[in-house]
Amino acid sequence: MPHVCLQRVLLPERAEAMRLALRDARFQRHHHGPYPLHIAPLAQQAPGVLSDFCAWLASEDGADFHAALVGWPQKLETRQVQVSRMDVGEQFPEHRDTDEEGVAVVYNFTRPWQESFGGVLAFPHPDGDRDLMRVPPIFNSVFIFRAVNAPHRVTEWLPAAQGHQRYSITAFMLAKR
Repeated sequence: MPHVCLQRVLLPERAEAMRLALRDARFQRHHHGPYPLHIAPLAQQAPGVLSDFCAWLASEDGADFHAALVGWPQKLETRQVQVSRMDVGEQFPEHRDTDEEGVAVVYNFTRPWQESFGGVLAFPHPDGDRDLMRVPPIFNSVFIFRAVNAPHRVTEWLPAAQGHQRYSITAFMLAKR
């Protein structure tokens, strides 16, 4: 499956409602020390547009929709939905999400975003001296990629972004067991 990147994925008023809900969400430091960013545990969020969207992502309908969107050949199930925020100086170091077949679905709700802000999802080239692909966190976009053993990182949210946060919602949809 090639990666898929779509812009203007939600109706504008829905995307703006998501951004506002993320701004008001209850975030805490990520529980794993090497990951210097914030997450919003879903059980701690007030009912509303954010919790409804995350519930849909976690549902069978959400998994079926994304599988159909990218032409995934088998049934998927959502194993995790994570809401994250990056503040200046934060990043997500290089990692691999899973060794199981499936897709990672990343919705972006960062506004505004400029190249000088950083916060780019980057996939390193195997030789390590450059990136194969860089995906900016453009507002109201979704990026879907094959997750199995895919090394990637999110670059540092830079001082030029002072006063702004990087918001994303990621779902991991893996082959149904």
